Amino acid sequence: MDMPEVLPRPDVDIEEAIAQSVRTYGPLKASRGFFSYHVNHGAITLTGNVRSPQARRMLLNTLPSIAGVTTLNAAQLFDDEAIRMAVGKLIPDGVFANVMVGAVALTGTLPAGASLDELRRAVTAVAGVRRVDAQLSLAGG
Repeated sequence: MDMPEVLPRPDVDIEEAIAQSVRTYGPLKASRGFFSYHVNHGAITLTGNVRSPQARRMLLNTLPSIAGVTTLNAAQLFDDEAIRMAVGKLIPDGVFANVMVGAVALTGTLPAGASLDELRRAVTAVAGVRRVDAQLSLAGG
C-alpha cells in the first residue's frame, strides 16, 4: 500500500509556532524587539540579541522540535552573558561593563595611558555588540 505524500508545513505555520513559544516563555518576552527569526522552506534563521543564556538555550532546544522545521541557524543570535564575558576580557582594571540586549555601557575609570577610542573599537568588534556607550573618568584627571 502506498503511503500518502507528506507535504511540508507552511513557513507561516512554523513562524506562528515560534511566536507562540516567544509569547509563553517569560525570559524571551523582554528580548522580543531585539531578535528576529525567518523561516524559509522549514529552515529557521535566528538573528539579534536575547538577554540571557537561558533564553538563547530555550530557542536552540525548542525550535528544532517544531513540526516542519528542517534546520536551525543561530550563529547570529547572541546573549548578554556571553557578550559580557567577552567584553570583560578586553576592558582594563577600573572599567566595568553592563550589557543590555547587546548594548554595552562602560563605566568606571580609564587607566592612565589607555585609549578610549581603542577600547571602544575593541568592544564594538565583539560579536553581538550593537552599540557602546562610555561614561568613563580618566585616571588622575
